[in-house]
Amino acid sequence: MKSSYSRINSYGFCPKKYEYRYVLGIPAPVKPELAFGVSIHETLEHNFIQKIDSRKDLPVGDLALFFRTTLDGRLSVVPEEYLRGPSDPHYLRALGEHFLDRFMQDRAPSLQPAVRGVECSFRLPLPNDHELTGQFDLLDTEWVLHDFKTSNKPYDPKRADRMQLVIYSWACERMFGRVPSALCFDVFVKGDGAEGEAGLQAPILFPAPTAADMGTVAQRLAGLLDRLGEAETRHDFPRSFDPPRCHWCEYQPRCQKEWELEGQPRPRKISLGSLQN
Repeated sequence: MKSSYSRINSYGFCPKKYEYRYVLGIPAPVKPELAFGVSIHETLEHNFIQKIDSRKDLPVGDLALFFRTTLDGRLSVVPEEYLRGPSDPHYLRALGEHFLDRFMQDRAPSLQPAVRGVECSFRLPLPNDHELTGQFDLLDTEWVLHDFKTSNKPYDPKRADRMQLVIYSWACERMFGRVPSALCFDVFVKGDGAEGEAGLQAPILFPAPTAADMGTVAQRLAGLLDRLGEAETRHDFPRSFDPPRCHWCEYQPRCQKEWELEGQPRPRKISLGSLQN
């Protein structure tokens, strides 16, 4: 079975979302939060790809223009009712430009991307004839692997996705012949008012995992994919109702209507942890 960690995580988030996206192939309306995060990623990618050869960052003004153009294009397909409050396009443009200004002053000058080290796509073989695909954001010349994130509140290192970190480290070893010296989350904190001030969080560093860690994760991923294959065979895609999660799900309006038409069946809680039991 060929899969990705985001696909596996989608089932853990909610099996019904997994069914909509990966089984039925139903396009989801783009939410402004996703449009914003992807636009930040694409702007940073635009800077670091050219920096491999130029060894210089682009002017902040050029990046701001690239970001606005990218964001406006992605927001053009977002339903109008989503573009309210902290998701207002004017606010998102200003917030993104603030993030880029801080990042280009405080972080970018010290980051020199490795050759082939920007938006690296990988394929990892797993036991039981499974394969995992993915992509990491940046590998610098100090062998630090970076993952750029946007979040409503400061990132808690204690809640870091350890499996994702191991996957990235393993991918780096297979692609470049050595594990990274460290893994780093660069987090753009949106704040959104109630969650505090918007800004760039201090880098969050983790040591590279061991070979034993990689072997353990490979076995766990293969087990998860076995369970996902069984779920698809049984067509087992219950709703995992959780109001905060449902609020962020692109399929929430569709799911709500179908749930009501089905007589409001009781949701069943699913998690990645339960799949590993």
